Amino acid sequence: MTENGNTLNNQGTGLKGSMGVGALVMTVLAFSAPLSTATGFIPQLLIYGNADGGQGNSAPWIYIICIITLGFFSVGFAKMGTVMERPGGFYAYITDALGKKVGLAAAMVSAIGYSLVGFFMPGLMAIVVGGLVEGAGGPAIPWWIYAIAFTVLSTLLASMSIDFSAKFLFIVMCFEAGIMLIFDALCFINGSPANSGGPMFSFIDVSTGTLGVAMLFAMGNFYGFEATVIYREECKEPKKTIPRATFIAVFGIGIFYLLCAWGFIAHFGASNVTAAAEADSANLFSGVMAGFLGPFAGHFIQIISIISIFASGLAIQNVGARYFYSLGVDCVIPKAFGKIHPKQHSPYVAAISIGILWIVLIVILGIICGFDAEYTYTRPNVIGNLCVTAILGLVAVAVLVYMRKNAKKYNFSPFHTTVSPIIGLIGIGFTVILCALNLNQFLGTATGGSVIIVGLIVVYVIAALIYANWLQKNKPDTYLRIGRYDPENMSVDEMEEM
Repeated sequence: MTENGNTLNNQGTGLKGSMGVGALVMTVLAFSAPLSTATGFIPQLLIYGNADGGQGNSAPWIYIICIITLGFFSVGFAKMGTVMERPGGFYAYITDALGKKVGLAAAMVSAIGYSLVGFFMPGLMAIVVGGLVEGAGGPAIPWWIYAIAFTVLSTLLASMSIDFSAKFLFIVMCFEAGIMLIFDALCFINGSPANSGGPMFSFIDVSTGTLGVAMLFAMGNFYGFEATVIYREECKEPKKTIPRATFIAVFGIGIFYLLCAWGFIAHFGASNVTAAAEADSANLFSGVMAGFLGPFAGHFIQIISIISIFASGLAIQNVGARYFYSLGVDCVIPKAFGKIHPKQHSPYVAAISIGILWIVLIVILGIICGFDAEYTYTRPNVIGNLCVTAILGLVAVAVLVYMRKNAKKYNFSPFHTTVSPIIGLIGIGFTVILCALNLNQFLGTATGGSVIIVGLIVVYVIAALIYANWLQKNKPDTYLRIGRYDPENMSVDEMEEM
């Protein structure tokens, strides 16, 4: 048994892998689809910063704020991981700090949340690939056929060994990172036109009211850094690998996108960058690269962007599958979800279950209801992001509670127990509140529709809490397992605390 009883409840028969720091960081980076972020999101961030009289050239500051917020959060998060050794990601963290009932509810929200976040991939791939096929003179194929095909392919890869997925993602991320670094270098070396304001970016104008919306979207670029703990069973030397990968992922992602946003400013000039983004945001990145390297560069980036979207969906499906797997291992949902492939050592049933969920959604929304691909992939994705953002806020609370509760036991410093968790909680809490308050804008619905969606999520959480209470009374052995605990390796004191 480990120092605090945190042995996994399927020792010797669990998931297997050999991911090191590099593979783990690349898996996290794939979650946010770097090239797609550079081509689609950052130009929008340059526009958002200019709304209501603000300045689009302040976009890099959004990433600086995110780096500071998540950097402080990661201090306590990583330190907690050195003594909380069970797998399960945020599920295990929240359970240890806030109790099994809250932990179970959080895991069930996370499993569905990540499944909905990843659902952007089939629809977006259908739009992009379908457009390329038709543009090349090919047939007009219904979008849902493309979506189902890419869902099947992603599920197949997610059902294989994590080492295989990690290698695939590593290769894709190397291409994406290389392209973005070339973009940065070309922009800063060549500079901006005369009298364009130069490469300097301005501080955020907090009076415009756009800071919240911009930060909410930018924070989404960091989602996936939880993969550093969700893959604990599949890492080499997790005590060393996970903390290193966590900090590299948070600061690496932040600096990566900060430089890209700054690169646009360096190329167009602080005075012109927003106008350029507003004129053609969809082709802003590829247009700059084509201007430097010729038309071929634009076509190459388009192809890599398609692979980037697919890689992101695969990375998210891998994370969601491990939540369903953990719940299956704990026997709080059917045990089949906790099955491991005998050769691939992967949570193949859990991965397949997400693929089936995606196909069901495609059939209902696309075929039966007749919605287009854009509507189908955006709405569920926003709902999923709300769930994941709320769980991230809950983890921030959990880290603060756990670190303070165990300060003497593990000799944690005040910086680890109080200062860094509180700063992280303030920033993340601000984002969670903004996400809920602005949900109707993201969904494109009236306020009533947003209230209904939030209400359904609340009902789902309450149902999960009621279910946890029922397990405690009627299936105490299963209840003890919640949070990836092994009852056979728990002390009497630990059982009494549950």
